[in-house]
Amino acid sequence: MGTLLLRKMWVAVLQNPRLGCLFALMVLQLPKLNTGHFEVLGPSQPILALVGEDSELPCHLSPSVSAEQMELRWFRNTFSPAVLVYHEGRELKEEQMPEYRGRAMLVQDNITLGQVALKIQQVRTSDEGVYGCSFRDKQAHGEAFVSLKVAAMGSDPHISMKIKENGEMELECTSSGWYPEPQVRWRTANRKKLQSISESRNRDEDGLFTVAASVIITDSSIKSVSCCIQNLLLGQEKEVEISTPVVTGLSSLVWIAMAAAFLVFVVYLALTRKRKKHVTAGPLEWRLARLHAVGVTLDENTAHPHLVVSNDSKSIYLADSRQTLPDTPERFDTWPCVLGRETFNTGRHYWEVEVAGRTDWLVGVCREDVLKKGFILMSPRNGFWVMELSQEEYWALKPPRVLLSLPEAPGQIGIFLDYNLGIVSFYNTSSESHIYTFQEGPFSGPVRPLFCLWSCGGNPLTIRPVAAQSEAP
Repeated sequence: MGTLLLRKMWVAVLQNPRLGCLFALMVLQLPKLNTGHFEVLGPSQPILALVGEDSELPCHLSPSVSAEQMELRWFRNTFSPAVLVYHEGRELKEEQMPEYRGRAMLVQDNITLGQVALKIQQVRTSDEGVYGCSFRDKQAHGEAFVSLKVAAMGSDPHISMKIKENGEMELECTSSGWYPEPQVRWRTANRKKLQSISESRNRDEDGLFTVAASVIITDSSIKSVSCCIQNLLLGQEKEVEISTPVVTGLSSLVWIAMAAAFLVFVVYLALTRKRKKHVTAGPLEWRLARLHAVGVTLDENTAHPHLVVSNDSKSIYLADSRQTLPDTPERFDTWPCVLGRETFNTGRHYWEVEVAGRTDWLVGVCREDVLKKGFILMSPRNGFWVMELSQEEYWALKPPRVLLSLPEAPGQIGIFLDYNLGIVSFYNTSSESHIYTFQEGPFSGPVRPLFCLWSCGGNPLTIRPVAAQSEAP
């Protein structure tokens, strides 16, 4: 009954696209359908993908059981044909929707653990929406739902100028290749907004938006104007700025000469802006990472006896005296460290740690089975992907150690794990900037968050909640 209701809702969404966002939020909050000895689970937050790149939509079974002999089906508004069907160890191409042939495949590296993902290559705008994943064997059937959001940053804005007969100057800003529909804003040098006299937005055959907006300049005190085009989903923008000539008391011939020189200047500024965008790539990368935020807590059973874990399992500090605790195999006895309770063996995950007020610390990821007794060199070779602050210097711990040059001391560190790609990245969340990335290849076995303190005193090391991303102003 639940599945039939959801499919009827899909039909309503197709008839009224405005219901799409509401529907996506609803299905992600619904209890997962299960009719037997397992439950199907998907990510609680939408997956964000950029047009032209690849994206993976994960689903897994709970409890962890092999799905090798099950029928796995990824579907959208119809159960058949489907996005992908896996049955008796192979993909059934004859049941696949034409638009996904050659682009959709099953990631089955951990299928024996009940963990799979739908991989969509060269993502298109038409791929955006809610996907159902179905697991079925002879005794049971379960479904979960995953929402895919798609975005694209368009081309650099271009400004053209036209001189009207009354001496007014009309500027038109154009750009193409945006998704979803972008917002266009005109601003003066002192950030005062100017009202567009006309705006148009057209979609091409790939579903990408081309935008054009015009403004008339009549105030001779305005010395420069910028056109800013914003992608609110990504929280990113592209902007071009121009200097405006005086708009009164000039002949048409003078205007023509000034317009020619003016256009050369616009091209120069656009090229300059393009070069600068490489500097601002960090915030986009960081925003994408934050979409995979997960809750992380501290596992007190692994904490060194000098580390005191808070009651909410979110903070640690290093005590002067050693606590009387059982010396279990999973407890660190030499390095003052503690693991997170969460274990990761697939997918993407992101969390943040408050480090302000600390003079020495270490955070990152390690294999679950790392040596916890005695001293061990922390490096990827030994199962550690970590960065530390020690003696006022920041380091990435790998052989040889990498000294990190940071323009400012971070108050919070963001940690992003892409298990399937073998990537661990660190970010300064205050400046929204990238710090360092380990890319050592595939992981072998489960990994867990790691937290260490090297001295007593100072503020505790605290796992902080990841704030929801807000729209660009």
